[in-house]
Amino acid sequence: MAIQELLEMSIAVNRAGQKFVIGLSLALALAACGGGGGNAGTPVIGPGAGSSSPTATDSATVSLKLSSATVTAGAPATVTATVVNKSGSAVPGLVVKFSTAGGLGAFSASSALTDATGTASVVLSPAASTTSGADTVRATVTYAGSDYSASAGFQLTATNVTIGSFTSDLPTGTSLSAYGQANLTVTLAGASATSPVNVVLTSSCVSAGKGTLTPTSVTTSTGRATFTFRDQGCGAVATAENLQVSVTGTSLTQSLSIPVSSPAAASIGFVSASPNVIYLRGSSLVESSSVTFQVKDAANNGLPNQTVVLQPSVLTGGLTLDGQSGSVTKTTDSNGNVIVRVNSGTVPTPVRIKATLQGSTISTVSSALAIAVGLPSQLNFSFAQRTINIEGYNLQGTTNTYTVIASDRLGNPVPDGTAINFVAEGGQIQATQQTALNASGIATATANFVTASPVPVDGRVTVLAYALGEKSFLDTNGNNVYDAGEVFQDLGNVYLDRKYDGYYNASEDQAIPLVPGGGGTSACAVASSALLAGDITIPSQPNTCTGTWGTAHVRRALQTIFSTSTARPLWGTARSPFAGSASGICAAPLQLIDQYVNDQPARYAVDGSGQPIAGKTTYYPLTDGNGVGSSLYGLGGSGALTFLVADANPVAFNPVAAGSTIAVTATDGLTVSVLGGSPVPSSSTPTAVTIGYKFDTASSGTITINISSPGGLVTSIPLVVTTATSPGACTN
Repeated sequence: MAIQELLEMSIAVNRAGQKFVIGLSLALALAACGGGGGNAGTPVIGPGAGSSSPTATDSATVSLKLSSATVTAGAPATVTATVVNKSGSAVPGLVVKFSTAGGLGAFSASSALTDATGTASVVLSPAASTTSGADTVRATVTYAGSDYSASAGFQLTATNVTIGSFTSDLPTGTSLSAYGQANLTVTLAGASATSPVNVVLTSSCVSAGKGTLTPTSVTTSTGRATFTFRDQGCGAVATAENLQVSVTGTSLTQSLSIPVSSPAAASIGFVSASPNVIYLRGSSLVESSSVTFQVKDAANNGLPNQTVVLQPSVLTGGLTLDGQSGSVTKTTDSNGNVIVRVNSGTVPTPVRIKATLQGSTISTVSSALAIAVGLPSQLNFSFAQRTINIEGYNLQGTTNTYTVIASDRLGNPVPDGTAINFVAEGGQIQATQQTALNASGIATATANFVTASPVPVDGRVTVLAYALGEKSFLDTNGNNVYDAGEVFQDLGNVYLDRKYDGYYNASEDQAIPLVPGGGGTSACAVASSALLAGDITIPSQPNTCTGTWGTAHVRRALQTIFSTSTARPLWGTARSPFAGSASGICAAPLQLIDQYVNDQPARYAVDGSGQPIAGKTTYYPLTDGNGVGSSLYGLGGSGALTFLVADANPVAFNPVAAGSTIAVTATDGLTVSVLGGSPVPSSSTPTAVTIGYKFDTASSGTITINISSPGGLVTSIPLVVTTATSPGACTN
């Protein structure tokens, strides 16, 4: 193939597809001249079909359009340049530069970027408002390495305009009424159909958000422009509305001042009290509240610079307003608000603030602001558990909850967020919980608990709750302040009383010195009033009191029973009157701990002076522990048997877990049923169960008592029963 033919083919392909690189024809030509042994080689191909990238042979066309061929300072023209490529497709992303040949025009920007439609626009104005004549605008763009441009002529008309007048329709010497409107007129000389001007109006009241202008600018060719100003309470912040008119493209301005009337106050309203509960002076809690009122006009807008007199409903206990022990006078702010600070006194009371617009009868009263004591009081610190006896001696992970109800000395809720601390002798309890008002408005804090090691051998676990509060006292003069000589409840250091008997054993009990330095060193005086008497639920370490009234860690303790999963029912402190044995040997009695006094076992039974008898108590089980039940003789044809559902604790007289159930079965000829006591309730001591029996066709048989724990363990106790006479009494 001849070189000329290769060149022509290369050019033809290039023009048709615009995708081959220029070097293709040269490479083919060289190959035809002997390079490669006659092999034409592989052509190099450029960007794939559909690419918008320009090629060396691509070109562009620029078109230019003006929105108006006449340009004035008041009526500038929009110049739009459109760029398309050789195939007629829009070319976006190109920088178009704008200029004028004679320099008579000015642009809003000297360049602009073409958009998706290939267009770029700027605004053309006279270089000076007095400029006249004709000029040419040019748009230039660079595309595919080449510059392309378009131009168009335009006429400039000088704006030789002056402001003749700027007036309002208000009568001379009058003010614009509050929320009224004024019509404004601007007259100009020099404006014409061929030389329109743009008039712009600004307003001080509009800038302050206290008015509106309609419109804010007008293009006129008649020499007249009209506007409307509507007041929106500007008189409350200014004495006059200051307006200024200007002509675009010139330095011409003219001002107009319109007196505006202040709107009259129509109402005063309570807005908020934040917070709405404060606490006694010296409580270390929130002691002040900001009470807000707002003065409004008839349009319900806030009025500034209004004088308001504020007065509390009570001044009990030294309550103050802005530090004053009486009424105060304040001025409303830019929003019409007035804020007064209420500081609590020493007496809890509801208080309202009356706000009166000075010199008028317009007034209102705030919602009630409560002044509360705040700190929990010892007598008002209550502690309870969901379940007393839980299956935890042999079973880990049994849950329980402990709830504190914390009140101040007047029985009112303590503030949300009051920290309550929890300590447990065994198992695991949440360390700290904060009080919150429940749905009934009661301040409570609840801690979760699970059974776990350690487990005391007696299965009795002391749980303690405490919080920073105050010692209780008898306010005999009713001023809600402790006065010298009034009886109070002295409190020493908190401690964990393991035996739960009110006796501090330094070698076993856990001291919790919460006061730096260990608290006081005085003996804890016993209050002369029984109302302030202590008990085992208020553990107070001896000789750590201060002998003075004040703040202290209020506390409460209680005891939880970790019941064994196995039951060991007992007849009580005496055997059943029907128990008997041919050998005289019955189920052996047990020595169990009822309670502790001074850390020593003591019976529930008391002596002649009402004091617990020292030592353990003898209890008689239904079975001897080897699965052999008691034998009961001399039963009637029908009747009832009662026993205590105790657990199998090795040393203590404890109940089975709450929720345990009792069921009975019998051999043929006997009918039995549970008459009461199942399921077992929450209790610190074993509770009674009564079963009924009836001999139908048999005169003897076996009753089996099945006690099921909440965890599912069943203890079965057989009782041999008969109507026959006992062969002998139990002698052991």
